[in-house]
Amino acid sequence: MSRGGKQSITDAIGDVTRALVPTITEPEMRQHVCEAFVASEVYSVAWIGRYLPERDDVVPNASAGIAELTNEAVRTQEITVRRNLVDDPPCDEWRDHALEHDYRTCAAIPLVYEGTLYGVLQLATDRPRGFETTEQESLAELGVTIAYALDDAESPANTDRDESAEAAEEMTEVPIEAEQKRRLYETIISSTPDLVYAFDLDYRFIFANDALLEMWGQTYDESIGNTLRENGYEPWHAEMHEREIDRIVETKEPIRGEVAFEHAEHGRRIYDYIFAPVLDDEGEVEIIAGTTRDITERKEAEEALQKSKERFRALVTASSDVVYRMSPDWSEMHELEGKEFIADTQESTSDWLDKYIHPDDQERVTAAIDEAIQTKSTFELEHQIEQVDGSLGWTFSRAVPMLDEDGEIVEWVGMASDITDRKEYERELEQTNAQLKRSNQELKRFAHAASHDLQEPLRMVSSYLQLLEQRYGDDLDADATEFIEFAVDGADRMRAMVDALLEYSQVSTRENDFESVDCEVVLEQATENLRMAIEEREASITSDELPTVSGDERQLIQLFQNLLDNAITYAGDEPPTVHVSAERRDGEWLFSVRDDGIGIDPEKTEDIFEVFNRLHAPDEYGGTGIGLAICKRIVMTHDGRIWVESDPGEGTTFSFTIPDGTGGETT
Repeated sequence: MSRGGKQSITDAIGDVTRALVPTITEPEMRQHVCEAFVASEVYSVAWIGRYLPERDDVVPNASAGIAELTNEAVRTQEITVRRNLVDDPPCDEWRDHALEHDYRTCAAIPLVYEGTLYGVLQLATDRPRGFETTEQESLAELGVTIAYALDDAESPANTDRDESAEAAEEMTEVPIEAEQKRRLYETIISSTPDLVYAFDLDYRFIFANDALLEMWGQTYDESIGNTLRENGYEPWHAEMHEREIDRIVETKEPIRGEVAFEHAEHGRRIYDYIFAPVLDDEGEVEIIAGTTRDITERKEAEEALQKSKERFRALVTASSDVVYRMSPDWSEMHELEGKEFIADTQESTSDWLDKYIHPDDQERVTAAIDEAIQTKSTFELEHQIEQVDGSLGWTFSRAVPMLDEDGEIVEWVGMASDITDRKEYERELEQTNAQLKRSNQELKRFAHAASHDLQEPLRMVSSYLQLLEQRYGDDLDADATEFIEFAVDGADRMRAMVDALLEYSQVSTRENDFESVDCEVVLEQATENLRMAIEEREASITSDELPTVSGDERQLIQLFQNLLDNAITYAGDEPPTVHVSAERRDGEWLFSVRDDGIGIDPEKTEDIFEVFNRLHAPDEYGGTGIGLAICKRIVMTHDGRIWVESDPGEGTTFSFTIPDGTGGETT
């Protein structure tokens, strides 16, 4: 299984290039190339097919794994890439092969040198984003290098042989001419970005390629024959390599390491190096050959990736949410950290739907997933889930598609929140609302009953008492007449209280019944309704400019009317003076109704908004004790607040708020 993280693509190509150097036959060359590709673990499958011009066909020549031939690469002589071989294969056989050999993306690279096609290199990888533009360009250049090497390895006689003779001869090593070998080595060594060099046993450089000379910032003549120190290596660095050379001479085994060195142009870089022994005819070390690769970007990428993983892991650890990863089509869950809400899984699993999702919600979940995949949009859904203890819970799940450069979904990363408590609260709230609705309905029925069934007996009591007074008034003494008057007054007050209670029960407007209400018109109508009381008490009603608000006009008229009536009633002996004002603050309108009446004890201001709560005896001031309770109910229905500020003998100010639902317009 390729992991795509052991080496970079550049590393893999460098290994393949070096694999060409020690080969002396064409079959060896092909085989070494394939083995180097697979050994890099960047690619799952490597395969080279030899092109037969007489048949216009490609036949297997060397492989490390099994792959399909891409004929289009032969036809176009350009790299051909096929993606999503598991999720969207050309045929079922290709999907089975891709799953068996663990790859998802495949590329065919034509091996062309000076217009001649020598074969096709086919590579496969499990990296979802494999074979992007930069990688294709590097592989195309490598294809030319391999083709050149194959050109040098072939003899003219090879071109007209039949397939069986060719296959037989490929098992036999054919020597390469010395001049051809020299050209091959020079081409490979000069084209590789790696540093290639050799030491003698006195630690002196006897060879250095262009890449190494560039790193030193020196010419070949300036460098060859020098020791490590003479070529700018720090003492500790030179001593380390000298010890390694001594060890190789002793053990005849190669040594590999990493070290930092100052590049002449690019500054401090990190290098991966290998020193290997070159043996003479007697098996003794005569030269130390070395190759060094710049791995700075890889090390930085690894470090950045590690830091990213650490940050992500810290985020996952700190979060109380479930974190999961899904395949592009959601057929497999790759990872799940359940946070003790649902069962963890670190292994890929395909039965996650039945394992975690309640059967009643599976159809909804799959429908939402299909929609998200089709539109490549975020998946969001609330659904039931089976918790660790086997009980049912609720989760809000949200997953985001990760796209490649072609806009294809690579995987999904999601988080899920435990909303079981919230759902339970919502269920209880629904039950409470249902009970409240039933209570309100019962209250309305009671109010209607009070209106019709209770008031009729009160009217009868009042009527018969008045009839008794009219018919037998001359025969009654003063006490009897006074008793009758008390009874009639009590019956009338009882009827007024029943009417007020009915009015209180009917204050229940829904917000969607609200409309724009001009408070200037509301105040004018409330004042008109109180015209007789205003004239009788010679009251003065003034106001500032009042706004337009969203509300129930009938109820707002009643609100203003009750507050004005309260100010007139408790004005004392002097003619009442009442002022109405409004100001906008913090997204709402603050209304005030201020009078200069008898005032209220501050300790009793909270009680006056309760039903039937009176601060004065009925014979002292009239009223039912429900008017201010109705005011409070109206304000609350409009999502506002009401309060009072007062001191005895200093007047009273009633204030209430109404949300600004009209942008703050005034009339």
